[in-house]
Amino acid sequence: MKNLLFWLYVVIALALIAFGYIYWQQKVTDSAAANNVSTQSVSKKAPKKQAAAKSAGSLFKDDAFQQLYNKKTKDGGKMTITLVATPYQTSEHNTSVKDDLEKAADKQLAINAVEVSGASTAASLAAAYEKKPDLILLDALTINDYYENIPVNAHLAALETMYNDAVEQHDIPVVIIGTRPIYNDPAFADYQQAEADYLSNKDNNFNYVSQAGEWPTDDSITDDYNTASALLTSRGIKRWSTAITDHLFNK
Repeated sequence: MKNLLFWLYVVIALALIAFGYIYWQQKVTDSAAANNVSTQSVSKKAPKKQAAAKSAGSLFKDDAFQQLYNKKTKDGGKMTITLVATPYQTSEHNTSVKDDLEKAADKQLAINAVEVSGASTAASLAAAYEKKPDLILLDALTINDYYENIPVNAHLAALETMYNDAVEQHDIPVVIIGTRPIYNDPAFADYQQAEADYLSNKDNNFNYVSQAGEWPTDDSITDDYNTASALLTSRGIKRWSTAITDHLFNK
């Protein structure tokens, strides 16, 4: 009888061990399957994250400009940006806003410049078109016109004519770049504000950046430009070019 009980205990023990092993093996299999499903889920989500990162890495803030950039550079080419500048974008060290833009530019951007020294009413974009630009950065010519005694309405009409000619007749996008302030000149401040009000109005459909508010309003502005010669300092060059790059490019 004792032998029978002994062997019965042995059989029960072996059965328990077998059932325990089967249970453990099943848990391991289920865990591996769950991990595989989790890994596949992460893998499927990864492309979306990569796509989002690619979108966030766009050079231009403006989608149309980015599409133009992609088209021009896809085969190793360059996108050409022409700056329509004035003598007021020059520094006392014979450097310019254009020079600073070139230093900061993406390697697939080709930046050149043409200069307008007179009033907007006598200006055209003919010289700019010869550069075959993909994008034109048009100085608002505000200081030029103010010193040439051009009424603000005539100033705005001339800018609008040049803007529309480039966009509608030559299919070249334009960004109008507002100018720096003139220290201690309330009449110019009013002139510049009238320009900003008109060109910033969304109903008028201009791409315009005003930078006047980014400059000092007290005599510390002399750290940015020489009020006697009207030439910029290196700090003024950087402030002007930064107004442009902040408007155009993602950080």
